[in-house]
Amino acid sequence: MVKRESLKYPNLARVKASKQRLIDTGLLHVEASVAGNSERYTSGKHSHTIHVWWARRPHSAMRALTFSSVCKDTSRSSENLMAKLALNYESEEVLDEAKSFLSKGYSYRPKVLDMFGGGGTIPFEISALGLDSYSMDANEMSVFIQKTNLNLSRKFRGVDVLSIIKNSGDHILDKLEVETEEMYPNRNSNVLGRTTNYIWGYEYKCVKCKSYFSLSKRKWLSKKKGQKLGVVVTEEKSGPKYEINDLDTTNLSTNWIGRTNKISCPHCSSEMDNISVKNAKEVIISEVVKKDRGKKFIVAKSMDDDVLKRIHDIEEKHLVRLGSVLPSSKLPKWSGIVNPALYGIETHSDIFNPRQRAVCVILLSFLKDEYFILSDKYGKDIATYVISILSSLVDQLVDWNCRMSMWISQNEQVGRAFCGPGISMYWDYCETDPASNGPSNLRSKLKRIIAGAAALRIEDRECDVRHGTAQSLPYSDNMFDAVVTDPPYYDNIFYSILADNFYAWKRLLLKHVDNELFSKELTSFDNELVASSKRFGEEAHSKYCRDLTLAINEVSRVLKKDGLLSFVYSHNSILGWAALIESFRNSPMIITSVQPLSIERKSRPRAVTSDAVNTCVTFVARISEKPKEAISSEMLEKRFEEILSSGFSDALTNSGWCDEDISIGLIAHGVALIANSASVLNQDTASALLNIEKMIRRKFEKFKLSKRRPL
Repeated sequence: MVKRESLKYPNLARVKASKQRLIDTGLLHVEASVAGNSERYTSGKHSHTIHVWWARRPHSAMRALTFSSVCKDTSRSSENLMAKLALNYESEEVLDEAKSFLSKGYSYRPKVLDMFGGGGTIPFEISALGLDSYSMDANEMSVFIQKTNLNLSRKFRGVDVLSIIKNSGDHILDKLEVETEEMYPNRNSNVLGRTTNYIWGYEYKCVKCKSYFSLSKRKWLSKKKGQKLGVVVTEEKSGPKYEINDLDTTNLSTNWIGRTNKISCPHCSSEMDNISVKNAKEVIISEVVKKDRGKKFIVAKSMDDDVLKRIHDIEEKHLVRLGSVLPSSKLPKWSGIVNPALYGIETHSDIFNPRQRAVCVILLSFLKDEYFILSDKYGKDIATYVISILSSLVDQLVDWNCRMSMWISQNEQVGRAFCGPGISMYWDYCETDPASNGPSNLRSKLKRIIAGAAALRIEDRECDVRHGTAQSLPYSDNMFDAVVTDPPYYDNIFYSILADNFYAWKRLLLKHVDNELFSKELTSFDNELVASSKRFGEEAHSKYCRDLTLAINEVSRVLKKDGLLSFVYSHNSILGWAALIESFRNSPMIITSVQPLSIERKSRPRAVTSDAVNTCVTFVARISEKPKEAISSEMLEKRFEEILSSGFSDALTNSGWCDEDISIGLIAHGVALIANSASVLNQDTASALLNIEKMIRRKFEKFKLSKRRPL
């Protein structure tokens, strides 16, 4: 058990004793943060290992958050139980104790809503605690994931559905290995070992001297255990020559001009721009060979034309079996957010090279075949669930085996293409032989799928999962005891853009399983809660504020009078926080406390420019019994000074928090004070936030709010 701090949380608004919940005791930041960070850094057996979704919160932290949001007992025993829940996630005994404890506070089964369901973590934990779980999301992929994990998984009491998933998965991958054997001629023929991965690059033809030269940027192959191994490129008039050798500062240069999108010919110094992969030659540069111990890198041989033709023929055969054509839907050309579309990767078919694409089509074809086999053998319900779960094999190909999947030299593994918040362009990428035993192979993914499916609980009732928008909730007034939700954080992640890369491919299969969710080419985005200047122009900020205000007001309508909202949020820009202030200010909700949760990874692979932070903050809010009043800037400063001097930040420091995370926790308290007022006299919202920032910087001098526009 982690040492717990005795900490009185800053008082933002008075809560009547009859309306208090456990979360008001303010211990969440210690217990749930520790458990959440632990889970994020381990490969846990939970639902996150099945389907791809973004910005998922750790199950353990969300279980503790949900429990403390619903629990009416604020005694020491309930605090101890919340801590046990956070730190003993896999204990059925502790979970049963928590369910029994919650039931004592109600004469009925409490109803709890997550109106931004996403990957389904919060609705899963609501249900696990024995509560009535309701969830909705505007994105079809989110609804599909939640229906699979929270509804379909609960239909099969007494059926060994895990064995069916394993047997069907093995059967499909066995067939895939046979069908793709001639597409990967080096799978078993390399005398050094088995080729598991291929490092690809591009070569470009100079418009002036007509010579080809390399567009390679990422030349490192291995930095593991002190190695400095990479691809050394020698530019010759006949074309680039590649060898595997040690890299140093003398051979790391590229033909790109600085950080621009321009290139310079190494032979005649001509400069070119508007570079497109459609005008480039795609070449295999290196092979990754799996040996008994470790990996070896060798210079690759080019793919024979006969192999390319055979790949095309196999793909065409399986498209006919699917009854589909390749996706023609377009990626948006958003500079700095969806960069591949600017360089010729224009459609969702283009995210794969021809061999990767053929593998995906074959897998989809075999999954469709298996669906009808299972339907005949077990019935449609089991077939739908098993294939919905196994469709996450497609997620593996899209995310870890496409033209934007990079080779990570530090650990000799493959990196995700669509980890968010945007999509990066790579001029060197890694292809995986899906039937190999190397990094990112499908056999390993199947094991994780089965482990994740095993963690899906068989409860006595399904969750209520709906496709809809938080701006117009389809529920009756005064229905919910609590709303626990984790909305999109302003412009941190563009969910529909990321989800479309998976949806466009999975729909070729899943339109046969759930035509309602997979009838369109792409997911819905009209009502997506995101501040996107690319999509909404100068209206991006005001539209986000308008939509979030509608959502918060809908919460006040569907909440019971003694209900509670736990609203997880974070950002590091003035506008990102200003949106939250405006939305709460223009609603009947008042923020009663702020609970920081340190549950984000300390580093992210590709962060674009979204100001992603390590700490999420839970705003605890209730329906106010009186209208908000204006506050003077002097009173705002006085109240925030009381928070700064309350010992709150010192307690977080003693709990191991870094200065940046503590600063986010502090600015959130300032945001709450401003949001709880009708206005700040003689100050606009931005000025009030900057004044709060100035006060925080007296203690944490590196803290700074970003002044940028929405992405």
